[in-house]
Order: sequence, then C-alpha cells, then structure tokens
Amino acid sequence: MTKSLKRNILTAGLALILVLTSIMVFTTHVSATSNTQLKPHVNIGYWLGGNGGSKKTLAQASSGWDVINVSFIETKGNYYTPNLSMDLSAVYPGTEAQQIAAFKADIQALQAQGKKVVISCGGQNGVVHMDNATQRDIFLNGVKNIINEYGFDGFDVDFEGSSIAVMNTDKIGTLTTQQSINLEYLLRNLKTTYGSDFIISAAPEYCYVQNGAISTGNGGAFLPVLNAVRDILTYIHPQYYNGFNGDFAWLQPSANAGAPFAQVYSAEGYTRLSEMLITGFVTMDKGTFAGLRPDQVAFGVPSSNGAGNGAQSVSVYATALNSLLTKYPTYRGIMTWSIGWDETNGNNFVNTIAPIIKAANDSDQTSPDAKAPTISSQPTDKTVRIGGTGDLTVVSSVSKGTLTYQWYKASSKVNTGGTAINGATSATYNAPTTTEGTSYYYCIVTNTDSGASGIKTATTASNAVSVTVSASSNAAIPTITSQPADKTITVGGVATLSIGANVSQGTLSYQWYKASSKVNTGGTLISGATSATYNAPTNAVGTSYYYCIVTNTDSLATGTSTVTSNAATVTVSSLPVGDTWKADAIYVNGDTAIYQGKTYKAKWWTQGDVPGVGEWGPWELVI
Repeated sequence: MTKSLKRNILTAGLALILVLTSIMVFTTHVSATSNTQLKPHVNIGYWLGGNGGSKKTLAQASSGWDVINVSFIETKGNYYTPNLSMDLSAVYPGTEAQQIAAFKADIQALQAQGKKVVISCGGQNGVVHMDNATQRDIFLNGVKNIINEYGFDGFDVDFEGSSIAVMNTDKIGTLTTQQSINLEYLLRNLKTTYGSDFIISAAPEYCYVQNGAISTGNGGAFLPVLNAVRDILTYIHPQYYNGFNGDFAWLQPSANAGAPFAQVYSAEGYTRLSEMLITGFVTMDKGTFAGLRPDQVAFGVPSSNGAGNGAQSVSVYATALNSLLTKYPTYRGIMTWSIGWDETNGNNFVNTIAPIIKAANDSDQTSPDAKAPTISSQPTDKTVRIGGTGDLTVVSSVSKGTLTYQWYKASSKVNTGGTAINGATSATYNAPTTTEGTSYYYCIVTNTDSGASGIKTATTASNAVSVTVSASSNAAIPTITSQPADKTITVGGVATLSIGANVSQGTLSYQWYKASSKVNTGGTLISGATSATYNAPTNAVGTSYYYCIVTNTDSLATGTSTVTSNAATVTVSSLPVGDTWKADAIYVNGDTAIYQGKTYKAKWWTQGDVPGVGEWGPWELVI
C-alpha cells in the first residue's frame, strides 16, 4: 500500500526476510485455511510486524478484528519470485526458527477464535510483474508454498504503482495485457486449489477503481481484472487515502454516482464511492462496470493520522459504515491500515468499529428462517425502438443462502399476479421488442438456505417496470444528466469541462463549441473535442465560453437527435507572484514547480500533493 510510513526491511540487522520458494526449508506445516465460516460483516486490519505503528505480536491484536491481513508478499529482483517480507524479530523473541514457530502458532490461535488470517501481496514496495506463463507459474507456486506453510485463509491483491500501471490498456470484458491475464489465472487457481471458503480480496488505491469514471489510462486500471474475477471475489476494500481529497469534485451523474460530491475523505465520500461499486458506473475508456453485490464491497481508511494521508475521526468512518449497513444490509464492512497504527492510538478505531460490526452480525442471526434477499438495484423503465434492446436487470444479495430468479409479465405496473416467463431465470431479462406497444415486468428473487432451522426459502419481488416499444423514425432525444460547470483557474492549470448524458436507445457522440458569450448557439466547432469531457485551454489570462452538443445516432431510426448543453464560463487568472505549483495541475516524473519560494521536482505522477509535506511524498527539493 502507498503508506506514509516506509517499512524498513533491513533495520540494523533485526530484519527477517523469509524467502519461500518451491523448496521449503521449514519442517512445520499447517493446512491452508481454517474451517470457520467468514462472518457476513467484517472488521479488517493490516498487520505488518515491526514495520509500522506499535510492535506487538499477531496474537496481541485486539479481539475486535475479524480478518487480519498479514503484510506483505513481495518479490525480489526479478519481480516474480515471491517472498514473505516482514520484521518478525521486532515483535517475537528468540531465534529465527523460534520467531517463525511463534508466528505460526499465533495464526492458528486466531483461527481457533473464528478469525481469518489472510496474506496480502504487493504494497508500496512489492512490485509484481508476470509477463509470461513461466513467470506466472513461478509466482503462483511460490505463493502456494507460503499459503501452505502458514495456513493462510485467503489472498489479498494489493498491487500498486507499476504492478497496475502495466494493466492500463485492458478493457472491461477483454483482458489483453499479460499481467491481467496471469493475475486472473492465479486467483482462479488459488480459489480452485483451496476451495470456495478461501478469501479472495483486493485493496487497490481508488485511483485505479472509481477514478476510471473521470480519467483514462491508469484511472480505473484495476476494473477489467475486478470484473473478470467477480464470480470468485470475496470482497474489495479500496484504499481511500494518500490521494487528493478533491479528486471527485467533478464526478458526474452520468457515471451513476449521483450528484457530484467534493470530498473523498468524508462520510459522504466513503458512502458514495462504495455505492459506485454496488450500482456500477460508466468509465472514460474501460467500458461499463456492472455493480458488485453489497457483500463484495467494503471501504478502506487509515486508522490514525500517522497511518496515511486523509485520516478522519473514527466517528466519520462509523457514520459511513452505519449508513451503508442500513441501506445495504449485506454490506461487507470496513478495512483499515493498520492494526499497529491503531494500537498506537489506543485502539480507538477497533474499539469504535467492532461493536457496529458485531451488532450487524448479531442482527443476521436473530431469525432461524432463511433471510429475504435485499434488492440493491431495481430494474428501470425502458423506451426502445422496434428491434432494440429491452434488457432489465435486478441486483440482489443475501448474507446466507443461494439466490435464484424468475421474471414475470404483468398486465399493469404491479408486481403481483403476473405470468412466469419460461426460461427467464437469471438476474437479467431481455424483454421482447419485436412489436410496438407497452409491456410490464417484474422479478421475484428467491433465497434458499438449506442451513436454516426454520423456513428455508424467502422471496423479494422487484419493482414492476414498463418496456415501451416505439416505431418512431427519429432517434430518441438524449437527456443531459449533468451540465458543464463554470471554472476559475490559474494560467497553466487544468480546466476540465464535463457533460453527463444518457439515452434509452442509440449511441451518443459529443462535439464541443467555443462561444463568444454565455449563449449555447452560434459557437465555433472545436476540432478534436469529441468526448464527454473537454480540457479548455488555460495558457492565457481571460474569459472564454464553451458548450457541447450531444447527438444520438440509432441504427434503427432514420434520423439523429441532438441536445445542447448550457454554456460554461472558463476564467483564467494569472499565477500568484513567485509560485508556480498548482493544486489542480498534474505533474509527472521530472516536472518542476516552485512552492513557497523553493523549487521541487516530481518523482512520479502527482496531483494535489503539496511540495515539501511528508518525508515520503512525490516531491524532492531541488533548491
């Protein structure tokens, strides 16, 4: 993880590097995974020995943790030979063999208490590259050796930096990079090897997930793999820290994220970013990400100010968690970096969060009957042309049991008394569109829980929705869901104008225009400005005006339809005297900027990180 604390693996002869390859040198062996079922809701903490926060053993961790992610599997030299790197000598006494034996005993003791102990792979220093099948197999076999030796309950993907950057050309539904193809292979192999209860989790930085809604390239780069393994994914807990708090100030409703929100590091931010993963959203260049089940989603935060940039009061985390559990009763829970940092803060995080998680789990156990499914995303009304797509989808989940689906055709917009549709037994149903007219449909979701001591099935009916099939000759008129907003920026800054639009049938295209005033007619077409976003020029002081025309083209219609956005104002002002660094500008490796009279050089991609703040930040002082 990109943490504010650098883990010093080579600390004054105390570091312990456990190099585990296909030939094991240890005689103690425990079977992988414990037999206790994962709780419906979990409090997850990362533990990294003596490399961060307090220096306590694994067994000394608070009983309030449900899942402990041991950090990390890293690689040495070639980036595909795994080794378990952590400073056991700082927390366990004795010889190296005694430290390892005590660590293994602690894992088993925690598992006996119903805890899950997962091995995490990657982090800030754990670069992993699997460029071909040979490298993949070396990495996979080494990971299995580690899991077998210590009896871990799962595998956590914490790829960062170049480990994910090499995946940024993949598309949702089509993996093309060797890294992504091999990562999917590895995760499926682990799930098959260790069984359905083996935890597969992921902790990507949020720039590699939800940021795909507003940026390209690395933005959303983890989404294609996430989509590919959704059927075996236990949960994802993105890292909502160490980024720029204003990252989502301009996130648009067209990405299915609701109204724009400004702050990642807030109860609203944690809630809304989780909801994006549950409802799904449209990306800039990766395709459309369909929603995950609520039980596959958690959110990750720093436990205290020392642990990572963006730490908030634990009460803020509790507010978001309670909100998500109320709206999505099967929502999985929360993750924090790290257990050690929380211990240095008096266990404030775990002492606040654990009772919330326990109450949620206790609520799940109150009835002996099968639980009714929760529908987190209802099907929506459709208006399509003859021969168009009338797909209806319901997203549902349950904490325990197996879900099945049956779609019904109704005589009106009422979700009872309909006629079951033969073969319509999945979460998605493509309603027929061969005949003009309006039809009504709903879905009954059934949960079958063979382990329930009482009634073993329970059902929930979705809303009834209409599918209207039209023979209109013109394409449907697009709906603008969010208008481009005015921008005030300094010279050289980034002035991104965005428009959100959707349509029931057809394909949308965009064309931006420059106007002479705040009027959305008579402007001059801007060559190449043909996406939903446009970066207005900011190289000169002054005020300019822009608007966008959205066109819907439908192959089943004879004519296109358009809608025009409001005109937005972009005001460019001069830079502050002396300083050139701008919070909204993007800097890459080698770029320089002046801040408070000092010159800094960027070490990697950065936006919003203040030069000179933090020893391990992206800036280095030049003068």
